[in-house]
Amino acid sequence: MKAKGSKGSKRGEYKMDKSLTQICMFIFLLVITLAGLPDVKAEFIPEECVTAQVQGINPSSVGIDEEFTLGIDLEVCGGNIPEDVTFEISSIPPDIIVTEDLVTRIPELFYSTSKRNIRYHMRTTPDAIPGPHVIKMKLTYGKEVTTKYYEVEVRVIGEDAEPRISSVKTVPEYIYEGDSVDLSLGIENYGETIAKSVVVSLVHDFKGIKDATLGTLNVNGSQTALFKFKASKAGEFTIPVFIEYEDDFGRQKNEYEIKLTVLDKKGSLNIASVKVNPVLPYMGDTVELTMRIENFGDRTINSIRVYTDHPFKGLKESFIGTLDPKEDGPAVVTFIANQTGEFEFPITITYTDDFGEEQIKTKVNLIILEPNGGAGKTIMVLLILAVIGGLVYYNYKTTKSKDKIIKQLMKGVDDSTETK
Repeated sequence: MKAKGSKGSKRGEYKMDKSLTQICMFIFLLVITLAGLPDVKAEFIPEECVTAQVQGINPSSVGIDEEFTLGIDLEVCGGNIPEDVTFEISSIPPDIIVTEDLVTRIPELFYSTSKRNIRYHMRTTPDAIPGPHVIKMKLTYGKEVTTKYYEVEVRVIGEDAEPRISSVKTVPEYIYEGDSVDLSLGIENYGETIAKSVVVSLVHDFKGIKDATLGTLNVNGSQTALFKFKASKAGEFTIPVFIEYEDDFGRQKNEYEIKLTVLDKKGSLNIASVKVNPVLPYMGDTVELTMRIENFGDRTINSIRVYTDHPFKGLKESFIGTLDPKEDGPAVVTFIANQTGEFEFPITITYTDDFGEEQIKTKVNLIILEPNGGAGKTIMVLLILAVIGGLVYYNYKTTKSKDKIIKQLMKGVDDSTETK
């Protein structure tokens, strides 16, 4: 009986130990679970975190050569307080100037909810180019150095310049083939801002000056672009004109056109008169041929030479030099008339202007008489002169006789009057 009682006692003690073990295991797991909760939470909340936020640009519209401000807010976003916070502008366009230091260092943000405001004062340069300008920034913090990058866009506004052709003038007003032409183009700025580095260019096939630099054109300002060229051929010409300049938006280039009419060629030099000495040259005579060259244009002409391509022995070229407008000068050549007959020989007038040497061609006629026929012709001339002289003498005598008769008649009338 004691033996049986002993076995039951042991079974009860085993059951009690098993329950106690389960209770202890439950308490142990509960403690471990409760102790592990902070570790699970740390996986979702960083120890150190700072973020930067652009608060805005004031004013929102930034003009050329104007001041503005850029605001940045720094805010702690983690559970722990970050250390060694640095915010800096890492890249800035060349036409934006920052007056503060580009690097801002913050030793410590003292609270988990701390904020810090950074304000940069900036200015656009006088030659700032309108359009978007990107400012790059960098934020670093923490013992293990976390780096974040940011960008902000600043849009610079500007105005257009508009230099255009306002007038066209040529000297001479009516252009003939071969003329040297002074072309004046009035250039006026119709835009809203200054036009800088203005250059005007012509596109044509004539020889001459094709580019003119004007510099700066203020708003509503005007200047004259001067050109010079040689109108080497006649016709109607459309000449492209390019105007290059700088305004708020950078280098610009606009194309326009002008129309010019070049009339058929006319020379501004001609032979006004021809004189031969002797008047009736005979074979064997030394002849002096004088041609008066007239400048009937409106420009002074230089280095004038006259070449006479005659078939005789003697001088063929004469130098005049310079002739002013409406002025004439003699070109004299002397030769021996060693041939008889009627001759037509070329005359070439050369001169120089700003574009080189020019030529005008014409002709002169000359008769060289034979010596044998000279006496007869001389007699004929003398007879003609004698007839003319006789007629003049007869007319003189007749007029004188009539005057005498009239005087006698008048005298008779006066005598009869006195007798009465």
